[in-house]
Amino acid sequence: MELYYLIYTSVPAKPMNDAELQELLTVAREANSRFEVTGMLICLPESFIQLIEGPKAHIDQLYQNIRHDKRHFRVTTLREEPIIQRFFPDWSMAFKKEDNTDTLEGALDLHDEKIFRLFDIIEY
Repeated sequence: MELYYLIYTSVPAKPMNDAELQELLTVAREANSRFEVTGMLICLPESFIQLIEGPKAHIDQLYQNIRHDKRHFRVTTLREEPIIQRFFPDWSMAFKKEDNTDTLEGALDLHDEKIFRLFDIIEY
């Protein structure tokens, strides 16, 4: 199985409240688990940045779905390439919302070393 990763950024079509984000995460985590996709989503006030990784065919299909999803626009690929091992093997979809003061299930601390690792991957 060829592993692949892709990092993209997008602009939400409209601001999402916490309930909408939680629903999105629930659906994404379930689907990601079925299709062997892992990664991280960071929700900033006016944009998303996401790393998705898994079997190349699954990443290609997921990214096409994202590009056609009406909840996103200006979907821009930042980096993509084959990998030997996953960056985030234990996360069906880790999540952090920058302006959220409540802790959503699975939320990360913005100072978490794995978030810095995501940005290191982008700069690599």
